[in-house]
Amino acid sequence: MRELPEYRKEGADPQAYAETLDYAVWFRRRTIECVSEDRQLDADDLSLIGSIGQQRARGGFSVHTVRRVLTLHADLMLRECYDAVEGHDVQELLRLTAWCGAQGMRGCAAYLQAYMDEQHLRLSVATRVRTLTHLLLTGDAIAASLARGLGVPLHDRYLVVVVRMPGGPFGRAETAHDDLIARVYGDHLVPLSWQGPNELLVLVPHHGPASSSPVSSSPPVSHGDRLMRLVRDIVERLDRPCAVGTAAGPVNALDRTAELARRVAHVAPVETTPRTLSGVADVFAELGAAQLPEVDQWLREIARRLASGPDLVRTLDAYYRADMNRLTAAAALHIHPRTLDYRLRRVRDLTNVDPSSVRGVRILSTTVARVSAGAWT
Repeated sequence: MRELPEYRKEGADPQAYAETLDYAVWFRRRTIECVSEDRQLDADDLSLIGSIGQQRARGGFSVHTVRRVLTLHADLMLRECYDAVEGHDVQELLRLTAWCGAQGMRGCAAYLQAYMDEQHLRLSVATRVRTLTHLLLTGDAIAASLARGLGVPLHDRYLVVVVRMPGGPFGRAETAHDDLIARVYGDHLVPLSWQGPNELLVLVPHHGPASSSPVSSSPPVSHGDRLMRLVRDIVERLDRPCAVGTAAGPVNALDRTAELARRVAHVAPVETTPRTLSGVADVFAELGAAQLPEVDQWLREIARRLASGPDLVRTLDAYYRADMNRLTAAAALHIHPRTLDYRLRRVRDLTNVDPSSVRGVRILSTTVARVSAGAWT
């Protein structure tokens, strides 16, 4: 009651308070019986523990509270074990703590599974998917129980995909957000959640090598087509241009991986139909420029000069996407190669930078990428 607001509310009801106290006393008495007889918790014990978890779900207790109460209970039990032997009998203390460790895991599993099973009946698919995504991002062990209820296998590594929508928020009500989550989950069976009114985060199983760095050009070829279908489906449902950032990492560090993917998404190109799923290796220059106001201002001035020419930013974008192949770039732009040559000369005249030089690629491609990301709108 002191630590958790939801238990303060529970304690205000005399009957609920008495039931909670009875359960705490029962568990301690049962511990003494089982330890003295060297027995495990039996099926009836686990069923009773599960019924408490079920009651908490019916009472609307949050996942955070359920996790915290198990931690508090374990902490108090271990302190009481020490007090019971008065700090003298080390063998008895070890026997008590060993029993609590082994049986505590079984008890927690029964409690959580019953809680999650009840949540399955009470909560919408979107709410459970959002909760699962949050638990995975925070590294919470409860995620496994919720994933089982949703029928989602968990993985050791994930590719975190952040879809950023410039402009106003998507939809006019929370129901629009939940509807999109439920539909995307139903079609692709991946955890996803809104991280703000303009940002959707998706967790995709990552089958790259365990030693691979998150600073890599994104996703593995093995599931690149599936990932592109997923992202395009999301952007089509959002019905607006989006930027996509990705980063891969282990399941026990997804919070840091998500932050990296978010930073990538903020410098990635905004596209109506995604053609690129950017990773750090794809936008490292833009990330650096965004962190240095002086560099960003310098590139902005170059972009301002390019704006005075005939479609020069789009021309450079096509030119660099074609790996500076003149014929391929001209075909993509639907212009004659000589027209392309004229535009490239115009770029050089306006910026004093040759777009076909190493220096030109570094400066102008970064400028075009910042324009495409909507950095200066």
